[in-house]
Amino acid sequence: MVAEQQLHVYEAGPMDAPAILFLHASPLSGRMWLPQLERLCAFHCLAPDLPEHGQSAHIGPFRMEDAVSRLADLIRRATPDGTAHVVGLSFGGVVAQALMAQVPEVVGHVILSGTSARLGSCLLAALRLQVALSRPLLTWLRPDQLSALTAMQMGVPKAYRALLGEDMQRVPPEALTRFLTATYAGIVTPPDPHTPVLVAVGSKETPVAKAMARRLCQTMAGARGAMVPGAGHLWNLQFPDLFADMVRAWITDQPLPRQLLPL
Repeated sequence: MVAEQQLHVYEAGPMDAPAILFLHASPLSGRMWLPQLERLCAFHCLAPDLPEHGQSAHIGPFRMEDAVSRLADLIRRATPDGTAHVVGLSFGGVVAQALMAQVPEVVGHVILSGTSARLGSCLLAALRLQVALSRPLLTWLRPDQLSALTAMQMGVPKAYRALLGEDMQRVPPEALTRFLTATYAGIVTPPDPHTPVLVAVGSKETPVAKAMARRLCQTMAGARGAMVPGAGHLWNLQFPDLFADMVRAWITDQPLPRQLLPL
């Protein structure tokens, strides 16, 4: 893989420390994880922009098999032992499941937050409709208006609104429709993961998101579920300290923060 085709990566922490791979929501980028990179400085943190997102927008079209291959290559190149703990939120959680299923040897502990199991026909149709209805907003609104609307819906602090708007403008609506509907229709959740898995969901997320979190816990043997009181979808930005504390505790096999409730 030539250098110019490698994913753009936000990176922090000692290169010889245990590695954490952060996978972002769509249509955002690895920048959404900057608060965690700042707080988890004892670890080697890697937050790539996935294909067709952020500074990796020139790499495409997005295909799950290609994305997984690139991520596995990143882990092998950037870590001494060729493994990384994986944290995926929303669309990033879908990608994390594919990484677990296709190249389990590069994956350590896993956290899936606000993400989905494979969608049935009804939910997939609802997703297509939702994305289609969002197209005019993505096209017509200025970045500041778009980020303000998203922030209001998801409880994101003002400090991150400009970042959200810029990232959302980078992904054309037709591309978003294409890869979201394709990937959510083909999610493969590993039923017997060979690594500890934590499934988290915010108490202020949708009923569908909560149902999907419970389904993931039921599907994956040994997975543990946690509800985050008062949290919306992008709660790593809403409660960055708590999110970092959760990650630190999970990957070091320590008790989870007491704020988290059983799912």
